Amino acid sequence: MRLLTIGTALAVSATAMAQDTHFYVADADSRIYSVNRETLAATEIFQIDRNGQIGVNDILFTGGDTMLANITGQLVQYDMATGVQTTITTISDHYDTGLQHAWGLTRTFDDRIGISIFEFGMPTGYRQAFAAYDPFTGEYEEISSYPSDDATYMDIHQISPNTMLGLNWVYGHVSYVDLNDGSLIDRFEFDFDPVSFLELDGELLILDDRARIYTFDVLTGETESYGSIEGVHGIMIGATSSVAFRIPAPTTTAVFGFGALLATRRRRS
Repeated sequence: MRLLTIGTALAVSATAMAQDTHFYVADADSRIYSVNRETLAATEIFQIDRNGQIGVNDILFTGGDTMLANITGQLVQYDMATGVQTTITTISDHYDTGLQHAWGLTRTFDDRIGISIFEFGMPTGYRQAFAAYDPFTGEYEEISSYPSDDATYMDIHQISPNTMLGLNWVYGHVSYVDLNDGSLIDRFEFDFDPVSFLELDGELLILDDRARIYTFDVLTGETESYGSIEGVHGIMIGATSSVAFRIPAPTTTAVFGFGALLATRRRRS
């Protein structure tokens, strides 16, 4: 595991976060960058240990100096100030059979961590579902299946209590799914390869694998260029805002740094 400098990470997480002047992106080699929102210039701040897995496939800023990473089904907390990395839960531990992989990270409307599940070894060969992990209780729940004709979602984003967006990197589209029965509501095709959702100031954006950002209209699927990130290396894989959970000071009773979340919940309008 490589930590560039503790000083750099502290400067990013404390000074920049307070001003909300940046967001974070991750590449396929598990390098994490801070990106200036005005210039879209990126600075590498640390690299997450892959724990023997293929690599990080999404990140979620969880306040203070902590970053949550999904390493193909291992949810890992990374302390940006100390470089300490802790596995919070492994998704396969919540199943008795099969082989489960997980992608994406999002905050659900009920303050859980949402992920996309792809399970091998079922009688039909595979199964796909949206799931949620509660960091306060350790409880895990599958929320809903999703369309069987879709490949695994690299990222997901909840837009209402009963609907979820699934971002498909392989086929270059976003699916709009009903969480009540897993049915497809709509599907939006792109001429770029999307890898992650990014929410800034209530606006939903999409990052592609070449570090280009696009606006995204959740009603029509229309996109427009927002800009390109400069200073990153390799293929992009994930993105998160610097106010994803907005936890100024984790408490000693917190579960992996989520101490003040219950008192400072920030919901989307």
